[in-house]
Amino acid sequence: MPVDRLSSLTNGRSVATRNGTSAQRNRLGLRRVAIALPVAACSSAPTMDLLGSYFPAWMLCAVLGIVAAVIIRQILAVAGISDYVVAPLLTYAALAMSATLLVWLLWFGH
Repeated sequence: MPVDRLSSLTNGRSVATRNGTSAQRNRLGLRRVAIALPVAACSSAPTMDLLGSYFPAWMLCAVLGIVAAVIIRQILAVAGISDYVVAPLLTYAALAMSATLLVWLLWFGH
């Protein structure tokens, strides 16, 4: 018996069903299509021309979000509210993410 037929026995299938039916082949094809669809959804990558080089827009939005979170943290520290933040790491990370998504929405939302 060839090695590939023996390996099919470990998957719980018998040697007689090694080649598979057309339904199994269709399921495999549907899986491949389901994996490829999210990748094929964009017509082009959201990039911008920055100093003559194409730069990913998400990266610029992330930097702006982090800067906004740092500014908000400084404002809270000056106001004396920073001491009352329960989970600072989680709170400021959420502020950075919110600011990032807001910049993305305002800048690239159509």
